[in-house]
Amino acid sequence: MRQSSSIPTRQEALAVDEYCLAAQVVITKTIIPMQLVVHEDFDTFVKSRALIEGSVIRQYNWHAEDGNIRGISCKLKSADPDGLCQDMNRQVYKNLQKLVDDPVYDLVVFDSNETVSKDEQPGMTGPDWLAPFEMTYLDEAGNLHIATKGFTVDFTDERFLKAPPRFRGVHYCHLVAPEYLAGLMRGTADAGMSVGRVVDTSGPNPALSE
Repeated sequence: MRQSSSIPTRQEALAVDEYCLAAQVVITKTIIPMQLVVHEDFDTFVKSRALIEGSVIRQYNWHAEDGNIRGISCKLKSADPDGLCQDMNRQVYKNLQKLVDDPVYDLVVFDSNETVSKDEQPGMTGPDWLAPFEMTYLDEAGNLHIATKGFTVDFTDERFLKAPPRFRGVHYCHLVAPEYLAGLMRGTADAGMSVGRVVDTSGPNPALSE
């Protein structure tokens, strides 16, 4: 279990094994000691939750067929209000601009529509967050787009007042992996990467499970 309590350096913000620790600071804009659990098994990650007790946050890495990490999912604690999941993607892109010479894309667009919401059934928003989506793609003009999905449960959100307190105050994000983004910028990696997985919705909300 890894922990952090300071603003991440450029190197730390690009380190995959502590990625969600850096994301916690960047997205919530707070410096609170956190412990990170990196899950190797998807089902275990789905059933996990960010913890108030001990301030535990969670991470799951999405691998491509070649074994390289393409996306990173984080279950963070919310500072209520928070920034955006794209704040982390933008910060990493800014860091990489100083490291990547002659990037192949003149414009990288960070899509603004990131928040997943299911107002008619708020308790089932979790499966929507976990569902597959295209994280990187090219538009007709050839510009690179970076997409993300964020899911927040603020303590004051009336839609979740009936949920136990331990299930509130969380911010979940799917983020692009730094090495993959660097490869896209260099032209050595292809856009069109999807992350996520369909989960069984017959039981409790997967994103808010024990």
